[in-house]
Amino acid sequence: MKFKNLFLLLFLTLTAISCKEEGKDKEGSAQGQEEIAPASNAFKVTLNMVTKKNDDFCLLYTEDGSLNFEKGVWKVIKGSESDQLVEFYLPNDEFPTQLRLDLGRNPEQDDILIKSIKFEYLGNTRELKGAEIGVFFRADANKCTFDPVTGLVKALVKDGKKETPSLYPHESVFAAELPKLAK
Repeated sequence: MKFKNLFLLLFLTLTAISCKEEGKDKEGSAQGQEEIAPASNAFKVTLNMVTKKNDDFCLLYTEDGSLNFEKGVWKVIKGSESDQLVEFYLPNDEFPTQLRLDLGRNPEQDDILIKSIKFEYLGNTRELKGAEIGVFFRADANKCTFDPVTGLVKALVKDGKKETPSLYPHESVFAAELPKLAK
C-alpha cells in the first residue's frame, strides 16, 4: 500500500513539473518570436504621439458601422519624452467602419500628445493632423478631454482615480471617409 502511495505521489509530482516546464517553453517561445510582418491587405493605423510612461493602448474597431466595439488590437507602449510612432495592424482582410482609441491603463500616465494619425490600406493613405483629428475623433467626455488643435489628451480624475482616456469616432465622418481607402 505504501509503495502504491509513493508511486502515485512521484507520478503526480513529475506530471506537475512537466506541465510547469511545458508552460514555460510555450511562454518563452512566444516572447522570443519576432513579430510576423503583416500582409499587404492589413489595415494599418499609425499614431505619431508622445506618451511619457510605459502603457498599453488599444485600437478597437467595428465592421458593421456600429459603436459596439468588441474587436481590438493591443499594443505595448514604451514611454518616451520624444515623438514615437505606434503602429496597429488589424487582422488580414478586416476593414473597419468605425475606430476607437483607448489610450492606456497606467494610472501614472501623464497627458498624451497626439501629433498625427495615419490610416493605410492597399497602398492608399489618409493622414490626419491638427484640428482634422477632431473631425474624425471626439473625447469620451466621461473619461477625458481632447483638444484637437493641440492634440492634448487629458485623463479625468473621478473619486481620486484616473480614468482611461478614450477617443470615439464621429460616426458620419468615418462612414464617409474610410471606404475611400478601399478604392
